[in-house]
Amino acid sequence: MALTIKGKFDAVLDTIGGSETERISVSLLKKGRHYMTLQGEAASLTDRYGTAIGLPVASAVLLKKQIQYRSSHGIEYWWTFMRADSEGLHKIRRLSEAGKLNIPVEKTFPITQVREAHEAKEKKQIYG
Repeated sequence: MALTIKGKFDAVLDTIGGSETERISVSLLKKGRHYMTLQGEAASLTDRYGTAIGLPVASAVLLKKQIQYRSSHGIEYWWTFMRADSEGLHKIRRLSEAGKLNIPVEKTFPITQVREAHEAKEKKQIYG
């Protein structure tokens, strides 16, 4: 099955993580498209070495992968630093309910214009 869908996708959002999932996911992408992982090394390295060492090391590892995948596969490799935090989510909910969150939405795009939306954001034509 992997051979029939190889190189067919515009984007992959990896919520599982791990080297095998990453390898397979990257192979599914068309050249010039986007891979994003929610399972980068940041949390485990920060847990292991503390924030002062773990976060810079994780950033260096992920930056290396970004450069590597861009040159070897012609894809954009992205990550996000996150950790499950129920209290943080409750705080966001409370702020939202109190009307204290200001989320700028300068323009909306239909789902068929995802590429244009990202290009506008990258070119700083819009802020949010």
